[in-house]
Amino acid sequence: MKANWIALYGKVDTTASSIKHVPLPAPQGAPPQVPFTLARSNLDFENGTISFEVLIKEPESKCQLGLNHGHETQYFLGLNVSGAAYGIAIFKNGQWEPAVSAGFNDRPPVGQWVAVRVRVVGSLLELYVNDVKVCGYSGSVLKSQAVLLLQGSNEITVRNFKVESSAPECFVVMQFTDEFNTLYEEVIRPACESFGFRVIRADDSYTSGLIIEDITRSIREASIVIADITPDNPNVFYEVGYAHGIGKPTILLSDRKRERLPFDVSGFRTLFYDNTIGGKRVVEEKLRKHLESITA
Repeated sequence: MKANWIALYGKVDTTASSIKHVPLPAPQGAPPQVPFTLARSNLDFENGTISFEVLIKEPESKCQLGLNHGHETQYFLGLNVSGAAYGIAIFKNGQWEPAVSAGFNDRPPVGQWVAVRVRVVGSLLELYVNDVKVCGYSGSVLKSQAVLLLQGSNEITVRNFKVESSAPECFVVMQFTDEFNTLYEEVIRPACESFGFRVIRADDSYTSGLIIEDITRSIREASIVIADITPDNPNVFYEVGYAHGIGKPTILLSDRKRERLPFDVSGFRTLFYDNTIGGKRVVEEKLRKHLESITA
């Protein structure tokens, strides 16, 4: 889909393949500031890759891709961030917070096209410049229209803006037995797929010899984690603890036959179910409501 742009602040000139920041002088009587443009596209993004090329004419010019625009926590990734040549910054509650930076005591190339690529997989945000990964950060990206923040006293041109979306992943953790396999096949997987998730089941990893680094990577790259904590399975509880530790949205399920939950997870919201046809239907409805709140 072709990107269409509207300037929410400032002025832009657009063509079929480019958008250009046009510096405007500050209004009379206003404090002096470097002119900037905030432009919003028509392209929704949550998971995948955004790439473009940018041409700046002065070393201090900023070109940053904005994600989560309109949400409480926004991320800006690109050139000249937090005093460094490249980086990721957070805009929250009207305040800027540095997240991670690279290229201190340096400036982006001037007078030549610079390739910028942002990759989002689950909670992993990665910034590439001229195909070199310069930094990464862990955060939660929600579906929203991508924006560009362009700031400088001279023109800044962005061309070949492309969005390649991929389905977000749901990582499912549960014991590998017929009882839980039925719950997975009849309830969890169809509910998640109906919300556009690609579902990965963790217990498959236990039988294929993958080491713990592969499991933790899968959790980081997932958008949500669903775990059935009915049996006292150490693998399941380890992965639930890891998901909670990195702030991953996590949905816990448990059969009502379990007498009590372990202390460490007893304070988390858990969907209890009866392992019957009617019970599965009820937990599916509750699971869909949870998924709807997460993806809203």
